[in-house]
Amino acid sequence: MGPTAQVDIVLVQHLLNFWSSRGVEMDPVWPLLGIDIGDPLPRWVNSERVADAHRYAFQFLNDDLIGIDLGQYVARRDLPMARLLRYADTLRTGLTDFVPYFYLMTGSVCLELQVTDVRSVISIERKTSHTMSQLQQSAALACIAEACRIALGKRYEEDDLLLCIPKEFMCYQRAIEQRMKINVTGASGFGLEISGSAWQRLNLEQQPILYASVLRDLRRQDEKFKDHLAIYNELRDILQMCLLKRHVSQDDVADQLGISVRNLQRRLKALGTTYQNLLDEGRQALAMKVIREGDMPLYEVAYLVGYTEPSAFYKAFKRWTGSTPGDYRQAYQERLSAVSNGAE
Repeated sequence: MGPTAQVDIVLVQHLLNFWSSRGVEMDPVWPLLGIDIGDPLPRWVNSERVADAHRYAFQFLNDDLIGIDLGQYVARRDLPMARLLRYADTLRTGLTDFVPYFYLMTGSVCLELQVTDVRSVISIERKTSHTMSQLQQSAALACIAEACRIALGKRYEEDDLLLCIPKEFMCYQRAIEQRMKINVTGASGFGLEISGSAWQRLNLEQQPILYASVLRDLRRQDEKFKDHLAIYNELRDILQMCLLKRHVSQDDVADQLGISVRNLQRRLKALGTTYQNLLDEGRQALAMKVIREGDMPLYEVAYLVGYTEPSAFYKAFKRWTGSTPGDYRQAYQERLSAVSNGAE
């Protein structure tokens, strides 16, 4: 399954812990994530919000290798990926079973697995419909690579794993190799090569019963997430349609769903959110989409998403993303240009 619109709150909590431990000023992070620290944490967080929080933290730390450190940190937590690889009979079994569920950890990463007799390659794919920086991609790569190295344990050999990073990152080759204890090579994107020997090497400490238990939990989580996502997407789409019609009260949304306002509120509570949060997300998503996909004047974007005063929209956009609408548009166009030039 490809990227989704949501990120598991468990991963978000680990991100928060990591950033806090590195000295990031955390007060701006909460509004970027759309979380009120006085309310219970939601079950999932919008992936665009997480990307904005990533961007803020990376800019605050100003360290091009912080993604590597973050990935290693997450891999060392007691998460399903680490447990699955630790309990599997081989990396082949563990990774083949886990790759389809990687989206449960993050909504901005798509993994592709290619297997041959000589080697297996896990590629980190960036989808243009989702915001994902190179530092986020490097974090995802480091997370998977570190989890594999830990799973191999004492059986790990120097040629088992090979980190593939974009050539512009090769200036950090030695530093990455020292941190990861894995050899690095230049490539067109981020990926991990696993030797045929490591891929099939038997894990003498495998735990079949625990492995099956973790896999069952992942499957249940996958089912719950898909149910959640279907409801969330339906509500989001209806809300965006109501925004375009400039009818965005709870009565309007409930009417579009064919349910009562009370029933709508029950659904929102089950999703771990409120109508105001969903409206805020809908305005943010619509504004970012319009800004990315066209050249509509920003004051018209403000009116489109329900603000009568552009200044109120600019303030809200700053709260959502940490940047002004104009800066966001310029940064997005520069990223597209960089991707286009790289493809050429």
